[in-house]
Amino acid sequence: MYFNFKMRYKLSITLVFFFLQWGLFGQTKEQLLTKAQTQIDAKDFSNAITSINQCLDLDGQLAVAYFHRGYCYLMLNKPNIAMVDFNQAILLDANLLEAYFNRGLAHQTLKNYTFAEGDFTSYVKAKPNDPKAYINLAFLHEEMSDYTSAIEDYSKYLKINPKSTEVLKYRAIAYAQIDSVNLAIKDYTQCYAINSNDSTIWLLKGNVFYDAMRYKEAIEAYSLAILMNPVNREPLINRADAYTASNQFENAINDYKALLRFDQFNPDYYFNTAFCYLQLNQPNEAIVNFGKAIDNDYENLGQLLTLRGVAYNNLQMKTEACNDWQKAYAIGYKEAATYQNNYCK
Repeated sequence: MYFNFKMRYKLSITLVFFFLQWGLFGQTKEQLLTKAQTQIDAKDFSNAITSINQCLDLDGQLAVAYFHRGYCYLMLNKPNIAMVDFNQAILLDANLLEAYFNRGLAHQTLKNYTFAEGDFTSYVKAKPNDPKAYINLAFLHEEMSDYTSAIEDYSKYLKINPKSTEVLKYRAIAYAQIDSVNLAIKDYTQCYAINSNDSTIWLLKGNVFYDAMRYKEAIEAYSLAILMNPVNREPLINRADAYTASNQFENAINDYKALLRFDQFNPDYYFNTAFCYLQLNQPNEAIVNFGKAIDNDYENLGQLLTLRGVAYNNLQMKTEACNDWQKAYAIGYKEAATYQNNYCK
């Protein structure tokens, strides 16, 4: 059968229209969106974008498609591109609330804090019973160092989920930031009432007491954390520091020795042990441990050499002391100059 050019041209236009109407290779825009959602669920964001692009070729006014593509770009750490899609989604459908929420995340990533706060607040007003918005607002306010507002956000979340120990912990940390120690401890106590098997509660309690220089209470809290979970070294490290800060040097040495049984090449443990021996006027032990810290590449060599010089000087080993202070000063530790001037003339 013969077709003239005009007939063939019309047929081509009809086929193009057919493919646009029903989707590439027979896929409708609904099918492409479903495919994209499956890819998003599998964290296959690049291929999801390809599917959404095909969907938008069929319907360029589909707000939800722009939203999903913006989400993919956000997950690919491309917040500027994501913002364009979220703006378009909101322009096409002002009731697409998730677009506001995710645009807030994009603004937060870009440190556009005022805009992020506006988007999260819009979402909260529309969905006041959705706790995720309060958490993100709280995180945003903490990033802005507005801990009072963060506490209010956490409190609103806790009205919806009062037994969330994680959020109670977040609020306690925010309370600690504004020196509301007793309120922070109250939140941790509430956490313990909900889950008495969580040893981290005692660790966090200890940290609050430590920062408030309430070392006795910090040591008690760390000791309970150690008792509940002996494998976790963090409360043992912190207790050793609390003993040191409260001048209980012998107890601190015992904790550092226990830590060295876990990690015999840790230069910080040797340095801290040496420092405690120096405070106890046991310079020989201090020198031995300073040496082990050097052998294991202690970072602040100038400080170490200066203190080891003090230990040598306490033993009347003036030559060794002055050599250490000279080396410390030569590598930029200016505090060593005071010892040089006083003892090495």
